[in-house]
Amino acid sequence: MPTANPGNVNLEYAIGLKPEEAIRYFESKGYVIDFNWHDVDARAHATSFTVAGILKQNILTDINSAFKKRLDDGGTQRQFDQQLLPVLAQKGWLGTGLKADEDGVLEGKKLTPRRLRTIFETNMQAAYNAGRYEEQLANADFRPYLQRVGIMDTHIRPSHAALHGYTARIDDPVWQFMYPPDGYHCRCRVRALSQADVDKRGVTIQHSEIVEVEQAWGPNDSRRVSAIKWNGQLYTPDAGFGHNTGQGYLAALGQRLLERSAVAEPQLASLAVRQTLGNETLLNAVSTDVNAFVNNTLLNKQALGQLRHVGALPPQVVDRLSDKGMAVESAVITLTDENLLHALRDSKDAQLPESLWQRLPEFILNPRAILYNTQKADAALTYVLDLPDTFGKLVVFIDRELKARPPGGGKKSG
Repeated sequence: MPTANPGNVNLEYAIGLKPEEAIRYFESKGYVIDFNWHDVDARAHATSFTVAGILKQNILTDINSAFKKRLDDGGTQRQFDQQLLPVLAQKGWLGTGLKADEDGVLEGKKLTPRRLRTIFETNMQAAYNAGRYEEQLANADFRPYLQRVGIMDTHIRPSHAALHGYTARIDDPVWQFMYPPDGYHCRCRVRALSQADVDKRGVTIQHSEIVEVEQAWGPNDSRRVSAIKWNGQLYTPDAGFGHNTGQGYLAALGQRLLERSAVAEPQLASLAVRQTLGNETLLNAVSTDVNAFVNNTLLNKQALGQLRHVGALPPQVVDRLSDKGMAVESAVITLTDENLLHALRDSKDAQLPESLWQRLPEFILNPRAILYNTQKADAALTYVLDLPDTFGKLVVFIDRELKARPPGGGKKSG
């Protein structure tokens, strides 16, 4: 993790406040453990609490608890250090080099006060901006534009200074990867504007060209990431960023609701899921997350036991299946990376378009038709989908047993 110190980060709009949305976002995070920052997918940072090199969850919990207390009471970096440094020192985690237990088993990299400052600043920015984004979405009908604001002093990096004043609609896909923080020590924020604000200030609404570029990802790897062409320059968020923390929170919220529905009574679950995904903002966040899951699976080209819930059977389908003597155990529809790779291998002659995977929850929510497939040995439904300029079909198996890791990580479970 970089330790460059570009001056005091201005968190005056976060410190001293108690933003309920920021606290709720931070409390929603699970844990991800990895030795290197580049082993954690960028989007995982939006939904999980992680510190590169910390392999012991009890230490992650100590750091998490100290940050959560500062977020609750509006505390400062100094108070964060005062609470955490003695704990880390007592447990042997303060300093440089590697940390091993008494049997010589590696536990991770030790922490310095300078690195703790980076951890504090990055998490405070992410939590507060996730809260701001949630508020902005709720007020989008009245303030439909977002404008990026930088701290225009000698410490701001030139690429961020060039984006000061950049304004686009709140539903512009650019905010999926360019919503701050988009780099270590980033102090930028985003404010919402009404049409009257735009007219009064003579603001130009941007429609920048979004492109895919190759970005170094760790010492020996690279990944395809989103970037914009802006004023003749190519702008890409720092590696490990490039995700909207607020959207990540909403996607995680959607997955948790679907996870709960998977073990609920099918008819009630079906109604709950359709109501949940009927919220356009939540549907878009879940679709964006599913699209990232698909892209990562295609990049890895191997099944890692990952899954995403993508929708649920409609209530009338649950009823019809029951009439046929097929009382389903779960109404929730789940896509695993193994299913995805299998589907792509089997559809070489009629490849399903990329747009299907990008918007899979939306297509599952609004199919052209759902047919009961009597030709399959095990019970299956065929979803007929309206795709751009064509039709497509997906096969959904009923109550198929699978084992996979949940979206937040962890061990495989049934």
